[in-house]
Amino acid sequence: MSETPGTLLGLSNVVTRLRARVSPGPDPDADPALYQRLRTHATRAIEGRESFIHDAVILGKRVRLFSNSHHLADFWRENFWSEQEWRAATGQPVSREPALVVYAAINVASEPEASYVSVARQEVFLFNTSYYGDLRATAMEALGRLIGKAGFVLHAAAVEIHGRGLALVYPKEVIHPTPTWGLMEVQGSSFVADGWVALEPSGRLHALEKSLYVRTSVVSSYPEYAARILFSKFENVPDLPAGQAEARAEQAEALDLAARRSDSRQALRGLPPERSRLQLLRLIASSDSRAMVPAETLFGRKRILRMTTAAAAFALRAGGDEPVHPAAVEPFPCPGYEVAVGSVPGHPRELAKLIAAT
Repeated sequence: MSETPGTLLGLSNVVTRLRARVSPGPDPDADPALYQRLRTHATRAIEGRESFIHDAVILGKRVRLFSNSHHLADFWRENFWSEQEWRAATGQPVSREPALVVYAAINVASEPEASYVSVARQEVFLFNTSYYGDLRATAMEALGRLIGKAGFVLHAAAVEIHGRGLALVYPKEVIHPTPTWGLMEVQGSSFVADGWVALEPSGRLHALEKSLYVRTSVVSSYPEYAARILFSKFENVPDLPAGQAEARAEQAEALDLAARRSDSRQALRGLPPERSRLQLLRLIASSDSRAMVPAETLFGRKRILRMTTAAAAFALRAGGDEPVHPAAVEPFPCPGYEVAVGSVPGHPRELAKLIAAT
């Protein structure tokens, strides 16, 4: 099975068989027979069964998902703005025709685990994976190919501090937790995006996502956000192995105390400490665990922006000796810097302080 219910946490917890991206397949635009096969198998998997159709509005474009995975459809709906939300926020109409159609089909025995992108037909096919990170990244990459010279879709983040837009470009290596969390502690900071952004040639940055798809282990570094994350929808949060709760009781108590001190909304008030401590340990037990959390829930509505102009761009690197040095960060037109994450000791917020001061 591609997905199974996990032990409940928050609103939901789904365990997926795959927890990394599947291999990209050949270009269906170069092989008409391949395209017909993919389209046939995708539509057969969705038609006549429990299936889901949901339109997201990303960068003002309608992106339509067809899927027979409840988990993928659910996270997709939480991740992006709907047409109604987009129109209410921007006043802008959305074309009735989708700019991109995504088929995400699970339990298709006739197809390998793979992804395919047809630029000519503006379609994406994803087979036999319920890992939401794959659907999200594949759709974002395809959208980037479709907008062409109008801009770029980047795996990056953006924060504005006192009107100064800062862009963070992520490498393929894991940078966790991202500096965004520390930057949002800086006075005068506003959140734009953390995950995927759109960049205009002018340097204007646009948020693409309504909610953050975050590693739940972020609460080990920033337990003050735990109360805002614990009541979310989750992916791949495991049970604790026997004896782990007792062995890590001191850590669990420290996390719980920090979480409750910062719980201004009193969300944890009705949760007994022994239960919240167990849940916090589950959140930090696996690097594969994810949560889908609205940005407004994490940072507050008044601190959310949909766009900013990058005054500086920072390319994060896992290695390196010099913490920060000037360097061109393509495709940004603003001043750029390379940041060697591994050379910045201490709490992850020290990296954020370095970036904010540059």
